Amino acid sequence: MYRTTRRAVVASLLVSSVVCGGAVAVAPAAGAAVPAASCTVTPGPNDTYVTITGEGFTGPRKLNDGESTVDLAIGPDGTFRVQRFQKNVDYTVLAVNEDQNFVFVNCKRVGSAATPKPQNPQNTTPVQPGSRRDVAQGRAAGTLAGTAAAKKSCETKPVADKSGQQHSNAYWQAWTQAANNAFNRVCKGG
Repeated sequence: MYRTTRRAVVASLLVSSVVCGGAVAVAPAAGAAVPAASCTVTPGPNDTYVTITGEGFTGPRKLNDGESTVDLAIGPDGTFRVQRFQKNVDYTVLAVNEDQNFVFVNCKRVGSAATPKPQNPQNTTPVQPGSRRDVAQGRAAGTLAGTAAAKKSCETKPVADKSGQQHSNAYWQAWTQAANNAFNRVCKGG
């Protein structure tokens, strides 16, 4: 019995030395830098969901939101991308195996990729061509354009750029009149 125990101990020491020796041979040199893993949380349009992305990870990994943990699909390049509807939580990427680098990585929240929300939601009805509102918008835009043109140079009058915008003739007439008035007022000091 003593011989069996001794053989088991010697065998386990040999196996562990081979394993440790192999690990030392495979491990990066002390001066080699291990790429850092990172994780970001980006709010979606209109804050309806978040997109969680990561890079620099080795699989398998899990994503934790403080209440639940789910498996992550890590790509061969070490990246992942997940969408979640839990917006106001802190996400953490967890290692599954003890020998993985970066046992846990807290995800950082970044700026929104969302489209800007309308500033004046009560004015969402379309402007009727030739209406008072249409003419008022033409005057306002013309005044801004005329003032800007005059501040650049009093030699060049403002010209309407009608290429990308569809407006009524009443709008463009109001624009031209207001632009010329603003230009003349700034250039003549009145």
